[in-house]
Amino acid sequence: MTDSARPGSEVALPGESGVPDWKTFARSGEWRRAQAAATLTNADPDVVAALSALSALQGDVRARKYPAARRGLSAYAAALSELDTRAQGEAALLRSLAAPEVLTPAVDALDRASGEADPGELQAKLAPAHAHALTRAEAMNALGVLHALRGEGEAARARFEEALAHDAEHYRARMNVGNLDLEAGQLPEAEAAYREVLKLAPEYDGAHHNLGVALRRQGKLYESVGSIRKAQRLGVRGAQAAAKEDMQEQLRLNPRLRWIRAGVFVGVALLLGLLAWLGRGGT
Repeated sequence: MTDSARPGSEVALPGESGVPDWKTFARSGEWRRAQAAATLTNADPDVVAALSALSALQGDVRARKYPAARRGLSAYAAALSELDTRAQGEAALLRSLAAPEVLTPAVDALDRASGEADPGELQAKLAPAHAHALTRAEAMNALGVLHALRGEGEAARARFEEALAHDAEHYRARMNVGNLDLEAGQLPEAEAAYREVLKLAPEYDGAHHNLGVALRRQGKLYESVGSIRKAQRLGVRGAQAAAKEDMQEQLRLNPRLRWIRAGVFVGVALLLGLLAWLGRGGT
């Protein structure tokens, strides 16, 4: 029995008002929304996989997690290869919007751009990242950070605002705007910026800490303590996750380490077995 009279029970087709076609979001670089739309409209599984990889890649770039970003690029390239065999039109569209051969040097440029002291030299080094919309916001944010370190507040704010114009969900760029406000003594503005960051990244320990600082300077001591304690808890958790991520990356890059780790595990297992046997009275 159908229930056609129930409001909201109709199934929207791609491109209709209910669920936009994933291509609409992809063309505007909104990879998370593109993935959601593709999932809701039962798109080709490899389209969903490609969009999922791009969405994860965008998140990793925002967080400066470049080993994870490279894994996302590999997953994206694999999904595209599968699409090439049966959905060449969709694969061609994705390649035109996010070509792996463009994204790979873009991510590499971001990863290797640290240590520059001159904005012009940094901008030149970041040229591959400027070339693609997915990495452009982080390139502008990196330039802004360098300007801030050089005490060039106006130039820094301009770069952070430019980053946000390219990617409104780049939470670290918004965090840096709040940091400039905090340094300038504009405490309500800084607090508002940090709260916006936490809407985008609720687990970002740095935003919780800096919100606590802004609250303390405004005399909101009770709220301040809560924010700083939460930052400390998240910081410990994040450090543990980062250490695990680093170890996994080292194991991936160096196969010999996998054998060493396996040998250690075997040795520990044998030792535990021997101790258990001795504990049962073995001779």
